[in-house]
Amino acid sequence: MHEVKQYDEQSILDRVAQGDAGAFETLYLQYRDKIIYFGWKFLQSEAKAEDVLQEVFLKVWTRREELPQIRNFKAWLTAITRNHIYNALRRLSVEEKFIKEFSHKGETAEQAAAPDKLSLIELQTALDKAVGALTTQQKKVFELSRFEGLRHEQIAEELDISRDTVKKHMTDALRKVRGRMSSHKELAHLSLLLILFRL
Repeated sequence: MHEVKQYDEQSILDRVAQGDAGAFETLYLQYRDKIIYFGWKFLQSEAKAEDVLQEVFLKVWTRREELPQIRNFKAWLTAITRNHIYNALRRLSVEEKFIKEFSHKGETAEQAAAPDKLSLIELQTALDKAVGALTTQQKKVFELSRFEGLRHEQIAEELDISRDTVKKHMTDALRKVRGRMSSHKELAHLSLLLILFRL
């Protein structure tokens, strides 16, 4: 197996795109612990965190030909990880509803699941609405920062605005997202972490 003496991500991504299994293993080892950490943090299960890791890197491999064109691999991988964690949370929510259905024999399935009507299963919708409520410029800054992983300086160059303006838009965007998500009470903290965490 070819050894990479110094981690050169772009070179590794190019090799993975060509089907280089050794480069893929290097990429896997580079991000494995970070993905496991976030998977465990939200799912509270080492086994489920491992499942997320496997699903994420299966997607990386099946979409390997796209890798050289990805502007910010770290942000791209973050988005995939977030989506898989969200899907895992949805599965857990469904499992909990089944447990409630069979443990509350005197209640209907709808009654047993009632406390979960606005729960993890609606997390993505709530987050999308919170981000969608931002002004056009706030949304651009927020998405470039959180979804594409750009620094304030890069965003300023991309949008042709000052760094201070970027900082103001980002501050306002975060305040608005927090304000909208606070109405979900028990989901607020988790929702923000899911949308804001970075690998």
